[in-house]
Amino acid sequence: MTAVRARDAGEAGKDLSRAATSGFVWLLVQSFAARGIGFFSQLILARLLLPADFGAIGLAYTVTGVANSLVSFGVDDVLLQRQKSIRWWSTPAFWLCLGLGTLGMVVMIAAAPFAARWYHAPELVGLIAAIAVATPLRTLATVPAVRIRAEMDFRFLATFNTFDIFALQVLTIVFAACGLGAYSFAIPFPILAAVRAVWFWRRSPPEIRNRARVVQLRYLMSNSSVVFLTKTLIEIVNQGDYIVLGLIASQSIVGFYFFAFRFSVQPVRMLAGNFTNVLFPALAQLRYDPARQTQAAVKACRLLAFLVMPFCFLQAALARPGLHLLFGERWMDAVPYVQILSIGLPFDAISWITGALLSARREFRRAFVYALVSTPAFFGLVLLGAWLGQAMGVAIAVGVYYFVYPPATSFLVLCKSGVPWKVVVDFYLSPSALAAVAVGVGQVGAASPAFAGHDFAQCMVIGVACCAAYPALVFVFKRDMFEQIAQRFRNMGGKLGKKLSAA
Repeated sequence: MTAVRARDAGEAGKDLSRAATSGFVWLLVQSFAARGIGFFSQLILARLLLPADFGAIGLAYTVTGVANSLVSFGVDDVLLQRQKSIRWWSTPAFWLCLGLGTLGMVVMIAAAPFAARWYHAPELVGLIAAIAVATPLRTLATVPAVRIRAEMDFRFLATFNTFDIFALQVLTIVFAACGLGAYSFAIPFPILAAVRAVWFWRRSPPEIRNRARVVQLRYLMSNSSVVFLTKTLIEIVNQGDYIVLGLIASQSIVGFYFFAFRFSVQPVRMLAGNFTNVLFPALAQLRYDPARQTQAAVKACRLLAFLVMPFCFLQAALARPGLHLLFGERWMDAVPYVQILSIGLPFDAISWITGALLSARREFRRAFVYALVSTPAFFGLVLLGAWLGQAMGVAIAVGVYYFVYPPATSFLVLCKSGVPWKVVVDFYLSPSALAAVAVGVGQVGAASPAFAGHDFAQCMVIGVACCAAYPALVFVFKRDMFEQIAQRFRNMGGKLGKKLSAA
């Protein structure tokens, strides 16, 4: 049995690079498309809607975000661990997800009046109900989505995700133009959830029987419960800053913060999200070869850090001239939030990969412990920040949390796997230092009296200087990383050209 597992691990290791690179190509294309779509839609929505509208939907998400952790109950992660026998688990997984999705909808609708009174915002009742309807519809696609991920058909996922993002933004803009306010964000969710279910079932219809075996349901419940609790705690942390802001600040302030977070998180989701989506099913195939798992995770962490840090630091530098150029004074109150969050979020990104490594190794209880510790740590920081500095204090507290806790968990995960602590520290120290220097060069140039008061010129100087200085610094101080990134992009460029030609 050991020899068979070793052979399977060896074969999976040979396929890992090819499958991961191919998947990353498709998801990278999708991400850049999503980034462009999201950016332009954000510009349009910022002109059509008021900060209070952004604040209302941000408060609604504090209820729907937590309740939506019921959607899959962690079943998708458990199913991906059993890729070769998914067909035998499709029926219990489907009924379990649908039942919990329906329960999630009921909980959200029941909680809506209480949330409206809690935040003194009556409009939350309708907003939460509109989003809640999408929850059971989304569960219909859970099992087909797991099957597609297990097959590593990232081309299909990239195609659908691009459509989904485009349709979501278009519908939101259309409803906003019709004067629906905050409902413009909520109404598209059930529409697109139904489309997703139909599309995924046509692509990968699972074999669903009328009844599920009780023993299988018990297995899924017992193995998914820890994942479910972990995801719930993570979602509570994700919504914690909005919960606190909703109690101490006006809807307009919450709206500025919500706008800033949506703006700031895009490069992190674009890069870190794609790394995680590609790596997790591949790492799961290497569960019998921990050394190769660790090696793959380390390479991904290092590569991600050197890519995401300059994006986020540049975004922080461009926030003031960029938002003023686009919107004048209307959204300038969001600038400090964008700057703080843009600098803090990349330090959280690497923990997404180490979290995927824990899941691939089925160390669900360990991930739960980390999430359990993070919840009081996060709320302690945020409440302290709110007490000391109101909304700005909350933003600073969130930035400090991202700067400290996620790197600490990544450090513990990787060092326990045998990675030297100096290597882990270098993930964060080198790219952040080089990105800070590159952005500093751009800001010094933009501060010249010749560019004072010229937003577009300042954006160009900062952008060009950073894009020139950062690769040069990496080339000088981290030559091996420069060559790895250059080779990776050359490989992806060749594969992308072939795929697009074949398509």
